[in-house]
Amino acid sequence: MNKIVMIDESLCIGCGQCVEICPKKILFLDLKTSKCKVSDETKCGKAQCCEKICPVKAVKIVK
Repeated sequence: MNKIVMIDESLCIGCGQCVEICPKKILFLDLKTSKCKVSDETKCGKAQCCEKICPVKAVKIVK
């Protein structure tokens, strides 16, 4: 399966902006690492809201 939502955890600062804006609510902050994770990327609508709001460009949506 091809990746749809790619998160560079080395860049992620755990701000949660992507989690808040995700229209499908598939993003969450991992409580142990404070990094963004994806619950079910097959539900991604590819709106790219998360990619656009990320201040460190850690989120990429493959079109």
